[in-house]
This record gives sequence, structure tokens and C-alpha cells, in this order.
Amino acid sequence: MANIDYRKRLENVRARKFDGSLNESLTSKMFSRTDIPENVKYLLEITKPLGQDYNSKTILAADRVKNHLEKGFNLHFDRAYRNQGSVTTNTNIKVHSDFDLLTIIDKYHYNAPSVPLYNPYTDTNPNSDIEELRKQAITILKNQYDEVDISGTKSISIFNKSLYRKVDVVFCFWYHIEEYLKSNNEYYRGIYLFDFVKKRKILDYPFAHIQSVNSKGSNTNDGSKKGIRMLKNIRSDSDNKLNSFQLTTIVHSIDNQELPSMTGSEILLASNISQQLSKLINDSFYRKSINSPNGTEKPLTDDCVKEMEKLKDELDSLIRDSHMEMRNSTLQRTINIY
Repeated sequence: MANIDYRKRLENVRARKFDGSLNESLTSKMFSRTDIPENVKYLLEITKPLGQDYNSKTILAADRVKNHLEKGFNLHFDRAYRNQGSVTTNTNIKVHSDFDLLTIIDKYHYNAPSVPLYNPYTDTNPNSDIEELRKQAITILKNQYDEVDISGTKSISIFNKSLYRKVDVVFCFWYHIEEYLKSNNEYYRGIYLFDFVKKRKILDYPFAHIQSVNSKGSNTNDGSKKGIRMLKNIRSDSDNKLNSFQLTTIVHSIDNQELPSMTGSEILLASNISQQLSKLINDSFYRKSINSPNGTEKPLTDDCVKEMEKLKDELDSLIRDSHMEMRNSTLQRTINIY
């Protein structure tokens, strides 16, 4: 098992939650308590959300970008906007979490092959349209922000210095499947991302992912989201190569009743996730059958087994180091109000 430097880990957590706009870290109020052992404090803190005030500022930063774009665009098509990223599911663990402002051509859409296209759009070239969308966005945002990064293959990013927030602007087309056309439920609505280097479209279903993660969070009283935040923090502190999509899929594959949410049950939550990791590592057939939250991918491939083993080792070390202290009745009373 891993030997964990919990003092260093707590410093990492504090740094991840540091909000430059407030000049303070968004850790829990009890983070500075000295009567809580460092290993227990780490276990508790890595499950905590950043908070609604932080997320509201991030959304405000994205809204300002949208407003700047809409005032400056001179295009023959309307745009639709949606938000994407861990902030939308409250599973973000750091102030500079990725937050995407999906900027979508709203004049026409692509259909799935099974959906008839009775009035195909032929007035302009979609690739030329999305290239012009990106070109104008770069000009507009460079006139508004000091820090604009145009190196991304599918997006450009800005940094809002007053709100201390980064926003990625991602350019897309709509993609419709039969279920969406029948229900008008955006859960079933897809988008085509566009790779501006390779000139190719990439299908994604972000709204199904967001709704699925939020639904499981509601059904577990935030237990699933506590588990996701736990794994993301451990991943960041141990240089694990599993991505957030895979970590979310791991937790999403656990039965709801195995994802406790009460403060003080973090050791049980960690143990249940560890058991699920064992099953995923040792049973390749089961692992390869696990769908992503939106049901469209199977991201737990053979390539990620070694990283899952490393993650489980880190998690088991944390469980070992904290198990006895979490059972201390005096400490438990403090933990219950953390």
C-alpha cells in the first residue's frame, strides 16, 4: 500500500480550492481545526463540494462571454448556447475546473442515419460556417479579454481576471436522433464537436451525461457525487492517468444503496468504491460491459486497468490509515459536524 503524506495532500487540496477573486481557499470551515487528524481531515475534505457561490461565479463568467459574442457576431445564422463541464454536475474539485460554453449553430442540424432528412440544408457549407463562427469569436474575445488561448483544436479559452474564472468556448452543430424528435427532451439531443485541425466532426451527448450524473446524485442524496469528488482528488494527488470521464463511470456503476452520503460515512463510501474497483479490475467481461453515464460509451478498457490498480492502492491506504480513528467516539462527534 502507498505511504501518504497527508500534510502535503492537505496543502494540495487547499491550493486546488484557492479562489483568487476572494484571495482565500474554499475549503470547509472546519479545515483549520487542529483536533482532527490529517488523514481523517483529508478523507472528509476530498468529498466536499466547492459550493454554490463558486459555481455561480463560473456561470456568470460564461454568461459574460456569451453576451460579448452575441453583441459582436455578424453571421447569417443564429446561435444557441449550453453549459458543459463538472461545474454543471457539482463534481468539480478545483477553482480552475474546465467549464465549456457550447456555442452551437442554430440554423440547421444533422440527423442520425436512421432519421429521414426531408429538407436538407444546402444554402451554405457547414464547415465554412463553423470556421467563420470561430474566426469571429476570436476577434470579439481578444477585444474583451487580455488572456485568450486559441491553441485548442476544438475550442478557444478566455480567463476573466475580475471573476478569476476560465471559460472554454466550444463550437458545435446540433445532432438529432429519433428519441429527441419524438420527445423534445434534450437528454437525447447530441452535438457534433468540430476539430479545426483535422476538419472532422466528433459526436457527443453532453446533456445525457449531465442529466444522468445529476439524477444519480439526487437519488443518492449526493453520495455518488461525493464518491466522484473523492476519486478526482486522489487522482490529482497521486498523478493517476484515469480521466474524469472514467472516474465518473466507475462511481456511476455502483448501486445507489452502496453510495452513502451522511457525514461520517466517508470510510464506508471509500470501502464500497474500493470493492467496485476490485470487481472492475478482476472481471474483464464485467468491466467491458459498463456504460458511461450517458450510455453511449464503454470507457473502462484494458488500458486503464493498471491505473485502476494504482487508484485502488491509494484508496485502500486511505481506508487503512483512517479506519480506526473514524470509529473514535469523541472524534466522531466532531466529524459529524464537519
